[in-house]
Amino acid sequence: MSVAELKHDRAAHTYDEVAKLLSVSERTVWQLVKNGQLKAFRIGRSVRISRHELDAFIQRREARRIA
Repeated sequence: MSVAELKHDRAAHTYDEVAKLLSVSERTVWQLVKNGQLKAFRIGRSVRISRHELDAFIQRREARRIA
């Protein structure tokens, strides 16, 4: 699945998908979650990051960069 398809396709994403969307490594996504900068949730044994949380994270980063 391409990054363009990921952007609008799902309500929640895997760590791998988030890494592709942000152009970072999956390890970086794990660190962001561990440090509380990005919130994740479980569905059974799967861990997901909501599209809303990802959008909010990006907005916080953009606001910090502009300020």
